[in-house]
Amino acid sequence: MPIDITDPQTAAKLAAARETGYVYGPDGFLLGKFVPVAVEPPVVEDEPSYDDMERLINDPNTKMCTPEEVIARLREIDRCGR
Repeated sequence: MPIDITDPQTAAKLAAARETGYVYGPDGFLLGKFVPVAVEPPVVEDEPSYDDMERLINDPNTKMCTPEEVIARLREIDRCGR
């Protein structure tokens, strides 16, 4: 359900938000979670480098899986979680 913000100060604070955050009322109780539309996905700092990927691909101990094997394993995990 849409909530119209009519207070200019509150609207300005929400418009300036650049990351997801919790919204609390004046009494300190949690009202909800605010997710700005303009927020870009976070940059993953520890993403493997090209050299790391090459090393993993060429490592004889690295287990390679087909997409079908990955999907089958995810279905198995999903079944166990129910």
